[in-house]
Amino acid sequence: MFNEFLPRITSTIRLLHAAPGAGNIDIYSNGNPLAMNISFSNITEYYNINPGNNEIQIYKAGTYDNPIYTETIDIEPNTTSTLCIVLLESTLQLLKLKDGTPTSSANESYLRFINLSPDSPLLTLSLPNGDTLFNGVEYLETTGYYLLSPGIYNFKVEATDATALSKFISETTLTDGLFHTLFIIGLFDDTPQIGSLFEKDGTKK
Repeated sequence: MFNEFLPRITSTIRLLHAAPGAGNIDIYSNGNPLAMNISFSNITEYYNINPGNNEIQIYKAGTYDNPIYTETIDIEPNTTSTLCIVLLESTLQLLKLKDGTPTSSANESYLRFINLSPDSPLLTLSLPNGDTLFNGVEYLETTGYYLLSPGIYNFKVEATDATALSKFISETTLTDGLFHTLFIIGLFDDTPQIGSLFEKDGTKK
């Protein structure tokens, strides 16, 4: 009777396929299609999702017989999240990240660094001048956001305790008032080769 007067509480979620070798997948929430035929390294737009317990079911793309992975996740009201499909000891797992949303803060932008490469060493993200932003980030570690001035940046990703990996990510724009995530995906010693995804958080594509 009073439902029409209650505030509508919803949340948003996007999905990132970061599981090497898993093939294309379909993802359902509580039996309803959420995202279909997602290939490795693809990240979706944000979808509305009901708060509370949601059973996430992952199927091989184009099938609906037996899920290859199922997990129930809790979605908090009025939150924005990224759900990463990852590998843990060769088994699919879900990693839920709480995303920042745009602010009205002037001359501020935010960056976090997420290591989703299952066979990589600890990773460090730094600026060309040697300033370290994130040090020794392990696989599936959830870092906080680092406050930076808006602008165009060049970043260096390297193995924390070795010289085997050194990768430059150039011409990356941090936007005023927005949160951003730099994901490292792929494999250190195999294919698909290690690479990066840079995404704005909490905003529509």
